[in-house]
Amino acid sequence: MSYPPRAFVETREDVLLDAVATIGLASLVVVRDGVPEAVSLPMIAIQDGNGWVLEGHVARANPLWRLAEGGCAALAIFQGPHAYVHPGWYPTKRKHGKVVPTWNYVAVQAHGSLSVTHDSDWLVAHLARLTDAKEAGQAEPWSMDDAPADFIQGLQRGIVGLTLRVAWLEGVWKIAQHHPEPNRRGVIAGLAASDAAVDRAMAAVMQQAERDRAG
Repeated sequence: MSYPPRAFVETREDVLLDAVATIGLASLVVVRDGVPEAVSLPMIAIQDGNGWVLEGHVARANPLWRLAEGGCAALAIFQGPHAYVHPGWYPTKRKHGKVVPTWNYVAVQAHGSLSVTHDSDWLVAHLARLTDAKEAGQAEPWSMDDAPADFIQGLQRGIVGLTLRVAWLEGVWKIAQHHPEPNRRGVIAGLAASDAAVDRAMAAVMQQAERDRAG
């Protein structure tokens, strides 16, 4: 990220990876003939002996994977909770009026080298890992064994595996850290009272940050 103010930068690997796991859906960006192209796909982080890898897959009909057949640079963006911040939520507005609207957000970017795999064993293992990770919270988790084997195999032939070898992770948590506590609390209260789920999700992120701040 070219411009993250120092107060908003998140560098803790465990926090960044937890956000990747929670968000799940990535915008994977590559460049074709000088023009950026992107595809949205679920990705999961796997650790091996050389660091972290993001795994995903796309439809075989999607031309994006062909760009990575010989390896190419890529960027995976995970956009977390985000919300518009109303200036009236700041108590300081009533004191001096020197406040403006803004947008709070959480985002993680993973930079690295993208490669392709057609290996059927890898695809089976990848799909199992992805499914297990996302079904873990269900009362009755679904597994690939719940569907006919020939049905799964037919679908598997229509996808291509992608791996992004992560060179570095970076994150931005723009959640009013630079404001005094009354302003932060005001924003939390305003967002928590919203009918929009995304606003309440941002309020939860800010509330956790306040708990972390308090130790």
